[in-house]
Amino acid sequence: MDRKQSTKTKSGLAAGLKNSLAYLKTFADDKGVAAVMPSSRYLVERTLRAMDIKHAKKIIEYGAAAGVMTRKILEQMPKDGKLLSIELNDDFYGRLKSLKSDPRMSLYHGDVRRIDSIAEQYDFPMGDVDVIVSGIPFAFLSGEGRAQLLTKTSALLKPGGRFVAYQVTTHLMPILKNHFRAVKTQFEIRNIPPHFVFTAFK
Repeated sequence: MDRKQSTKTKSGLAAGLKNSLAYLKTFADDKGVAAVMPSSRYLVERTLRAMDIKHAKKIIEYGAAAGVMTRKILEQMPKDGKLLSIELNDDFYGRLKSLKSDPRMSLYHGDVRRIDSIAEQYDFPMGDVDVIVSGIPFAFLSGEGRAQLLTKTSALLKPGGRFVAYQVTTHLMPILKNHFRAVKTQFEIRNIPPHFVFTAFK
């Protein structure tokens, strides 16, 4: 490896470490953040495959966090696609603003539990969304809160649409079948912490 490549590698490692430390600080400061580290490339790739990303024209993202998943969605979604990303945490939202230069993306600062009114505001009609992907910790919601959000999520999706949730726990497993016709479960160990990836089909 020559000096230029070595410098570039060290710079990339330093940036990665800085990002991880910033993520860890946000985790410590906000009890609504479930993961201690950004999603690994393995979790991101598994989630994007579950989304069938290349055929998803209208996408809603619950809990964009630091934008690791968001960036890859923008890279792989169709050129004429639309993405609505929602983030509640102030720090994460501030970092996500750099992605708004992509005209396909809309960014909302607020609570996904209001997704019905948020989607209407950004012209994502009920029954017209291809994929909803979620990194929010459903385990932090009450049983009633989970059921209400899943009801709204299902209503937003078109027939055959997908809800893809990457989660640390299995809290979603018993209730997804109450809202969707079929559910597929995968597990990605190459992440800190390991995650389940649930794909629910309307």
